[in-house]
Amino acid sequence: MAQTNSQRLKGRIAIVTGAGRGIGHAIAMRFAQEGAHVVVAEIDRETVYKAAEDFSACGTEALAYPIDVGDVDAVQQMIDDVVGRFGRLDILVNNAGLSERTSMLELSPEEWDMIQRVNQRAVFFCMQRAARQMVAQIPQAIIEAGRADRSYGKIVNLSSVAGRRGRADAMHYSVSKAAVITMTQGTAMALAPYNINVNAICPSVVPTRMWEHLDRTMGPAMGLPPGEFYRRRVEKIPLKREGKAEDIAAMATFLCSDEGDYITGQTYNVDGGSELN
Repeated sequence: MAQTNSQRLKGRIAIVTGAGRGIGHAIAMRFAQEGAHVVVAEIDRETVYKAAEDFSACGTEALAYPIDVGDVDAVQQMIDDVVGRFGRLDILVNNAGLSERTSMLELSPEEWDMIQRVNQRAVFFCMQRAARQMVAQIPQAIIEAGRADRSYGKIVNLSSVAGRRGRADAMHYSVSKAAVITMTQGTAMALAPYNINVNAICPSVVPTRMWEHLDRTMGPAMGLPPGEFYRRRVEKIPLKREGKAEDIAAMATFLCSDEGDYITGQTYNVDGGSELN
């Protein structure tokens, strides 16, 4: 990805969950290039420290924070530690998530609960705990007035085009991502008096570990050779190409910059035209 000198996020403190690889890594890298100090909230200890080194090379401070975002107490401790280190929290990106495909008839309670814990429950409580901190940073006079004249925080949630309509072979996943959209809307309304902006992004096909896993598992089940399941999905995209993690990072950066101050409660498809709603 090309370097940027716009510094739209200069000096801001951002937590990006699942930033060890893939889309989360691209978002955190773009934030660091834009001048933000980045907290790498990542469960994978093999990637969390290397990712922090990558972001630090941009000239800003990056904090590696190994965490299971499904643990609410751990999330609160992370918020406390980040504020203790940097003095405040300006941005949260809920990117961490899980994806599995199982037919509706075969889906187990354990599979259902595993996906909802990370993709739905963790997203809500990360938002809640980050929002409490963001509100605490607002001058009391602004809170009493019930109206803020500028943005006092940005939250971006990663949903999916799978959240736009049901999936017979991934119902638990599509339900979790649809919940992200409605939670984004509800939280945006709850935080509107404090001018804390809350929005979501729906990616489509992006070459990540998730899609590698889907190609390995779904392809053989459909009698397809390696790579063919993925190729067919890309072929259905109107722009006729896969998305790039940097495409998603660009939208997240826009929403978290001053340019996104008058946008809240919205969900943006960044999908090459896959979903037209």
